[in-house]
Amino acid sequence: MLENPPRYAHIVEMVENHPFTIGVEPDLLRDGRFRWALYENGQVRNRSAVSYAAEHEALADAVKALEKQIADWRPARWL
Repeated sequence: MLENPPRYAHIVEMVENHPFTIGVEPDLLRDGRFRWALYENGQVRNRSAVSYAAEHEALADAVKALEKQIADWRPARWL
């Protein structure tokens, strides 16, 4: 379990009960930019390949990645 849960973990609950959360944090290599990470059961599953100029841009892309991950996960869950 993460000591500091991802900042946007509450968004996950809006979709359905699944093991994924997202986090948006400052890009450590580029000041003033942001990156997202997708977590599965507290472990990093995927990260953004690019950094974003604004936190809300990173969050919007993270939500898209989350929705895709849930869609990929859902069929496997029901087999």
